[in-house]
Amino acid sequence: MPRPRRFTVSHRLLLALVAAAALAWRPATLHAAEKGWFGVAFSIDTEGISLNPKLRSVKIEKILPRSPAANSDLAPGDVVLEIEGIAVEGAKADMLKAAIQKAVGETLRLKVKRGADVPHEVALIAAAKPPG
Repeated sequence: MPRPRRFTVSHRLLLALVAAAALAWRPATLHAAEKGWFGVAFSIDTEGISLNPKLRSVKIEKILPRSPAANSDLAPGDVVLEIEGIAVEGAKADMLKAAIQKAVGETLRLKVKRGADVPHEVALIAAAKPPG
C-alpha cells in the first residue's frame, strides 16, 4: 500500500502562493462593482474626537457641474437630515459613509431642508466619475 504523500512547508507555501495568484488574476468586475460618484461635497459637523464620531449635522458645501447632484434639486447650504432613511443627527460617521457608498447606477436617497422650507426627498443616481 503506498504511503500518503506529506507536504513539506515549502510545498504548502507554494500551494498558497499559487492559490493567491489565481485569486489576484480574476477580473476586477468579480470583486466589486464600479464605485459611484454624485458630484457633491459635504460640510460635516461632528461631536467629539474619534475615528468614528457622532454627527451633529451635514450640509451641502459644493455641487460639481455635470454631476448627478447638479441635475437634482440640491443647492449649496442645504442641510441633509437623512441619508438612506438614517437620521444624520446622532448617527455614527461610519454608518453614514457606508450608506452613501453606491455602485454606478444605484440610487442614493437624501432628505434635505433648505432654509425655512419644508424638508424634501432627493434621489441621486450614482454615475461613473469623469476622468481628471
